Amino acid sequence: LAALSVARPAVIGSEASRQALAHIHHTSSPHRRAALHAGLLSASLCFPPLAARAATITGDVGRKCTTASTPSATTVTCQGYGLAGGRVRSCAADEACLSTSAISNPSKFAPPWSPISAQEAADAARAWRSVAAAVAEEPGLRIVEQDDGGRYLRATGPSAVPTDGTDDVEFVLRDDGGVRLLYRSATRQSVFLYPLQQPVSNQQSHIDRLASIRRRLGWEEAGLPVDGPDLGRAMGDRYSVPTVT
Repeated sequence: LAALSVARPAVIGSEASRQALAHIHHTSSPHRRAALHAGLLSASLCFPPLAARAATITGDVGRKCTTASTPSATTVTCQGYGLAGGRVRSCAADEACLSTSAISNPSKFAPPWSPISAQEAADAARAWRSVAAAVAEEPGLRIVEQDDGGRYLRATGPSAVPTDGTDDVEFVLRDDGGVRLLYRSATRQSVFLYPLQQPVSNQQSHIDRLASIRRRLGWEEAGLPVDGPDLGRAMGDRYSVPTVT
């Protein structure tokens, strides 16, 4: 049993597996070695490596993901920021994220913002300057990309989970059919603690930061007449908001 307790961590990674097998070989009789090898194989089948489970959940090559594992956790780091066809991207199932494009995932969807003042509503350039200023003044955020011609910016800041992680906060302003602001806020790192198959939750930090920016900006959220499967159509018909799933 003592040897099997050493073998059990082998389900976490290949190096641990080799160490456990060596321990079994040098400390056990032939019959005991056979039994413990069988136990190790059974444990490996019942408890697949965290990295394998995390990679299966993440599973999107376009997000440029890498995986790092320790005996207690796996961290999947993805760089899912950037526009897709001029639009902010949606949110993956395993990432802490809010996006105006996440129409197929209600828990990660956030409505666009629109200016209240008539001056900003009638002048997209003025509205964009207000957006850039509100983001620049948000504590902890630093603008790392800003395209005033395309009215797109990306800022980075520290994540809540993990504390040494990075959040990417993106905004793009559209003025075809009315001024409205699309955005996406996501944490690059998703932390899977053994034996959990879902990452540690970090959604509230994005809600709070975006709310702070919107209050500073003084804009309102676009109201939505429906939810569920008709949400995407309503977004396009009522607000001319392009979305991606």
